[in-house]
Order: sequence, then structure tokens, then C-alpha cells
Amino acid sequence: MLVPGLFLFSFVSGVAAAAAAQVELRLSPRSALLSRAFSAFVVFEVLLVVPVSLYFYVFHGDWTLLYVVDARHVPSALAVLLFAIEVAIGVGGFAAAAALVRGQRRTLAYVLAGAVSTVMFLGVALLSARMSVVGTYGQFRGGFGLRSWTETAVLPGVVAMLAVLLLGLAFLIVRIVASSRRTA
Repeated sequence: MLVPGLFLFSFVSGVAAAAAAQVELRLSPRSALLSRAFSAFVVFEVLLVVPVSLYFYVFHGDWTLLYVVDARHVPSALAVLLFAIEVAIGVGGFAAAAALVRGQRRTLAYVLAGAVSTVMFLGVALLSARMSVVGTYGQFRGGFGLRSWTETAVLPGVVAMLAVLLLGLAFLIVRIVASSRRTA
């Protein structure tokens, strides 16, 4: 999973969580960022999305950063800042969708999630040349020693981590919907 893709996934997850929390958000006068749904979303971000991002950064850093920079030369403080930005992007998605849900425009929240998902998939298509090979930053820049991503540990990592993220997101949505029904 690439950094831009993980950022967009975080945003879409926030939108989906807020859309699922429509009952709670419409009934409560409190800020959306003080809702139980938001708390559950932050737990999802911190316990699933950030660790998955960390896995890819640590084990496939140059590939995850699209060979734009050498992962070995990224200061750890900057990496931590990137993970914090990832969570902030998810929070932004939740806040944007919560405003739409409270304004009786939940359909626009779904449109927003669909549009961002489309950008995510278009990005994968546009970056497929960079994503299809695995090596170090130097190998990519020099054009030598690269292997197909299907022949490396990247493929099983992507499959496993994508499954974890999608199952976690599905559980989050079910949990939020069930919680909202109890409060209604």
C-alpha cells in the first residue's frame, strides 16, 4: 500500500464512519468529534490504519514512498508526522461527512467517498509502473535489480493488510450502526 493510497483510504474510512453514524450525529447536539462513532473511528485509525502503514513503511519503505525519496534517509520524526497526517486526513473525512449528514445530505457523503475512492483507484492505475516493481531507491533510479511485486513479499503483504483493513472497516461500520440503533 502506497502512502497516497493509505491517506485516501483513511479519508474514505472517515467518511464511511460518519455516514454510518447518521442516527447518532442527527440526534446529538454535541460536536461530531465528541461522538461515540468518532471515538470508534479514531481507535480504528490508531489500531489498524497506522500499524498497516507502519508495516509497509518499515518493510517496503522505498516502494511505499513510490521511490520518490530513499526511505533510509527520511528522518523518523518526519515519518511520525506522516502517520499523524494520515490520522488527521481521516478525521477530516469524518468531519466533512458528519457536516453533510447533519445537513441531511448523506447522499453527498456517499458521493464524496465514491469520488475519493475513484481517485485512489485511478492513482493505482497511473502509478502501476512504479508499483509493479520492487527494489531499493537506488535500484529503481538506476534501473537494475528490480523484481516484479508478485515475486516478492509485497504481494502477500498487500493481500493480508488489505484484508485486515477492509475487515476492520466493515467491523467498524457494523459497530457504529449497531451502536446508533441502541441510542435511537
